[in-house]
Amino acid sequence: MNSLYSKSLDQVLTEWWNSIDHSCRKAFFFVAGVNLLAFGFEMTNLTLHHDDLFQIFIQDDILGHYLGRFGVGKLHYYGQNGYFMPFLQMLTGIVLMSMYGIIIAHLWGARKTMDMVLIASIVCVFPYMAQVYQYNTSMATYSMAHLLSAMAVFLSTRATLVHVATASILYMFAFSIYQSVIANAATIFVFYAIARLLFSEEGHKFVSKAMVKSTLAALLAVVTGGIIYLAIVSFMGISFDSTHAADKAFSLGDGINLSYAASEIAQGTRSFFFWPENYFPDYLKKLQLLLLAGAGVICLWLPRSPGGKIGAIAMLVVASLCPRLLQILHPEGVYHNLTLTAYGVVIAGAIMIINRAAHTAIRNLSIILSFILISGYVMQCNWISTVNYLNTLAHYSTLTQVLARIRSLPGDGWDGKDIVVVGKYKMSPNYPFKSATGVAVSFMDAIHMQHLANLMRDDVSFTEADNATPGALEYAAMNPSWPHPASVGVIDGTGVVVFSKTAEVAD
Repeated sequence: MNSLYSKSLDQVLTEWWNSIDHSCRKAFFFVAGVNLLAFGFEMTNLTLHHDDLFQIFIQDDILGHYLGRFGVGKLHYYGQNGYFMPFLQMLTGIVLMSMYGIIIAHLWGARKTMDMVLIASIVCVFPYMAQVYQYNTSMATYSMAHLLSAMAVFLSTRATLVHVATASILYMFAFSIYQSVIANAATIFVFYAIARLLFSEEGHKFVSKAMVKSTLAALLAVVTGGIIYLAIVSFMGISFDSTHAADKAFSLGDGINLSYAASEIAQGTRSFFFWPENYFPDYLKKLQLLLLAGAGVICLWLPRSPGGKIGAIAMLVVASLCPRLLQILHPEGVYHNLTLTAYGVVIAGAIMIINRAAHTAIRNLSIILSFILISGYVMQCNWISTVNYLNTLAHYSTLTQVLARIRSLPGDGWDGKDIVVVGKYKMSPNYPFKSATGVAVSFMDAIHMQHLANLMRDDVSFTEADNATPGALEYAAMNPSWPHPASVGVIDGTGVVVFSKTAEVAD
């Protein structure tokens, strides 16, 4: 603080910047460039995911409130005025995620610029495919949660009282934004432990005094941070969202089923690494497996003792399972199991092991494969952004067609403002609109259409058909579904659009 009285601010900032490791500084800009390639299209287009349509109209601090994420609502409302600002939020996210990646690389002992760039690029870009693209309104806040979790791990491994206490507070804030980052923190720490085992100067001992101390400190920090977080949540009187199984997540007695959880974690892990997915090209999975296998070979090669070899392989397996850590608490829910950004940490950790240990030729091959992998991630990010952008246009176009058709119909007392929607409209899943979680979400229903109409500044009112609108249900039973011309009509002064015969059929 005294320096602020005796030195100019620009001098203080310059000295701080120069104190950062030179490789870290260089790597940061490279990683930010990779992020820009991945997120650039998103930054320059108003792409709306279906969850964005809900979040964009929230003028309060309740975003994420019913999932126990009180921190994200506070940041969204007080930090960015509750605004939807794709460019600024994406730019902020890029900076935060780049810092997240550099901290992880540095914690793992990577000191060469190339190694840091590869590690950080993967842990930064992978979450975009797995999660962030779905929530443009939360790009900056979710990125903040990732950064806080990495900082918490970094500090806790220092194993001093001050560092552990600070890490606990960081964990609490991270969980208040996005609880799933505990899986990221666990994965980061396991690879830190592997790096200490393989590359420390302690004779490759599986158990060392320093490692035990760091492990205990890391556990104390995350447990303390979790307890503080749960205590705060318990005093907030939150009525948890049952749709996302958050109610089970915060009622441990209802959610824990270890045998079922083990089965789900094993199946989900196998699914990620081996099974084909529409939003994730198979060749990228093969590259990931190859790198992971290479890391496994090194874990068997470097340790001198049989115990060290077994321990290194065991930790690598544990790291591969860590992304689904929270499924232990509620394996039947969908609260966390769709946003598995820690898998990027697993792949980056495998590359770290190979690049730090291998012969020059193997290291060069690893670098080439890593570049191909990152290029594939970047292409996939741009594909996701492009398809979601086209999907956004398709939704607006469909809404416009519905309004144009139904408002052209004659009817007594019909003013074109009140429309009853029967069922949901499932758009064609043909290429490039592949069916995949969060990618090109194709359905349209009354709530979705209402939000789109609000953005178009149209004063139309959409309501969902139910027993209170028997005329609409009767009309739907006697007429074909959209886009047939007879799918729209006017009943008793109210417009009707038939997307499907019943909501159950559409689901």
